[in-house]
Amino acid sequence: MATGPHISHTETLIIAVMGVPGCLLGGVLVEIPRLGRKGALSSSTVLTGAFLLASTTASSSNGLLGWNCAFNSMSSLMYAVLYAYTPEIFLTKDRGTGNALTASANRIFGIMSPIIAMFANFETAVPVYVSGALFISAGILVTLMPYESRGKASL
Repeated sequence: MATGPHISHTETLIIAVMGVPGCLLGGVLVEIPRLGRKGALSSSTVLTGAFLLASTTASSSNGLLGWNCAFNSMSSLMYAVLYAYTPEIFLTKDRGTGNALTASANRIFGIMSPIIAMFANFETAVPVYVSGALFISAGILVTLMPYESRGKASL
C-alpha cells in the first residue's frame, strides 16, 4: 500500500467498495423493531465518529486502510438511513422544503470542511478529534428526535 500522505488508487477503490455493504445494511437495520430509523441512524453516526477517532491509532498504512474502510462503511450506512429518514419526518406539505433545507445544510457544511482545513494544523490529530466528536455528538442528538417513522404512515 501507499506510504506517506498519498493514497493509491487501489486503496481508494477498496475504501469505496466497503461503502456498499454499509448502504445495504442500512436498508435492513431500519426495519428492525426497537431499532428503527432513529436507532440505525444514531448508532451508525456514533460508530462513524468512533472509527474516525480510532484511525488516529493506526501505526501502518494497512492499519489506516482498515480504519478508513470501517469509517466509510459506517458513514455510507449513516447516509443511507439519513436520506431515507429525512423525508419521513416532515409533514407532506413541508416535505419538499424540509428536504431542500437539510440537503442544503449538508452541502454548505461539506463546503466548509476544506475551508476549515486550510487553517487547520495537520501536524496534530486535533482536526480528526473534532470531526469524530461532532459525529458522536450528532449521533447522540438523533436519539432526541421526537418521531420514529418505522411502521407508520407518512404524516
